[in-house]
Amino acid sequence: MTVDHTAASDGSVALTFLNDVEARTVEAIAERIIPDGGDGAGARAAGVVYYIDRAVAGVSTNLQHVYRRGLHALDRHCRSAYGTAFADLSEGDQDYVVRRFLGPEQLDGDATPQMFGDEQREQDDPDRPILARLFAVVREHTIEGFFCDPVYGGNRDAVGWKLVGFPGAYWGYTAKQMGQGFDGRTLPIKTLSDLRAQLKSLPDNSTFTSNEER
Repeated sequence: MTVDHTAASDGSVALTFLNDVEARTVEAIAERIIPDGGDGAGARAAGVVYYIDRAVAGVSTNLQHVYRRGLHALDRHCRSAYGTAFADLSEGDQDYVVRRFLGPEQLDGDATPQMFGDEQREQDDPDRPILARLFAVVREHTIEGFFCDPVYGGNRDAVGWKLVGFPGAYWGYTAKQMGQGFDGRTLPIKTLSDLRAQLKSLPDNSTFTSNEER
């Protein structure tokens, strides 16, 4: 299982914060949070790790310590408990580790606390607080990266949008398209890059100036 450095969503193959080992681990965690169910629509296929890398190097620099400390703690935990790194565990063991620190999947809208105090468990496992925080942060970033516009590094080939039937970025919608029962999947998916390309053919700004302003 390796990070696919040959097909980042925008053609870039560079990591700006995570090193290759860290990226491989983050990608493995993300894939267990949004796994490929056989339709090619998992976190790995969506290039979520590239979104996370850019986010932590940019707008989420305050979370860099969570990734650095958390990934080191995760490596210690897995090597102690399983004798190998998280990314090399079986999917079943990976799921067990994720559930241990993140909590079980939420079912029927029930809220499951992701961070909770348990002094005895923290005494038994001093890495537990940072690991709980790491998995909570990775889960949030995975969801963002799976459904973001591809320009931000994730949602490669709009796999997240296709999964939920979201048409993407449009200048606007007709009354029919906004009506109840309209199937958004019938619209071609457009990204911010598609809208940017359309700017070349837009009318001059004077077209949008009211008569009173002319």
